[in-house]
Amino acid sequence: MIKELIQKLAEDGSEKYSLVCKVIKVEGMNCEVEPINGDSPILDVRLVADESANKYVLIPKVGSYVVVAFLTKEAAYVSMVSEVSEVLWKVGNNSFSTNENGLLITNGADSLKDAIVLLIEAVEEIIVLQGRNPDRQKLINAKTKVNKIFR
Repeated sequence: MIKELIQKLAEDGSEKYSLVCKVIKVEGMNCEVEPINGDSPILDVRLVADESANKYVLIPKVGSYVVVAFLTKEAAYVSMVSEVSEVLWKVGNNSFSTNENGLLITNGADSLKDAIVLLIEAVEEIIVLQGRNPDRQKLINAKTKVNKIFR
């Protein structure tokens, strides 16, 4: 009974449906798609439900296929993706992003990569008068790996 009431409230008389489309362009939190059925391109398809600061977004790869669902005749959103170019997860000041260039983990202006590199560089400077100095080659290798993993 509650389900039927919610559905009735959400109805506005317009037809609701989904289309499989090819991604033509991605700009910000919107994209332009071309339906594979030959219909006209659809502009300003949403990637997120709203423009709030907190979000989880799968950004589709240009040239990939997506399912576009319609809220109204004028408003559509990407409901499924076949390939992603980036995954973005943001909560408050914290963000996580991954794409083909690597990971980016931040808290405000501070990034995890910067913190790890600073730590490695600080240890590289240590000179031990008695005992063994830090293994410089391992530190160089660690820094190289951090730079490959993070962006």
